[in-house]
Amino acid sequence: MKIKKGEILEIKHSRSGSWVGIATESFDTEKEEFYPINLYQEESVQGLNTQWDKGDRMPCRKTLCSIKIKGRIR
Repeated sequence: MKIKKGEILEIKHSRSGSWVGIATESFDTEKEEFYPINLYQEESVQGLNTQWDKGDRMPCRKTLCSIKIKGRIR
């Protein structure tokens, strides 16, 4: 699936749970292993040793998550 820069995404990640992100660059989920996504929601996401806040780059790897396009920033 091709994702464009600025698209809002629903992420289901096997380690960090479900959260809303924003694509910081355009990418193709079938060709890329790592996805350029920042946290977009107001609520922080907790990891084992890390906390991510809105705007932080989220670790997002092809084998660990599924993506659904939710919308686009205008």
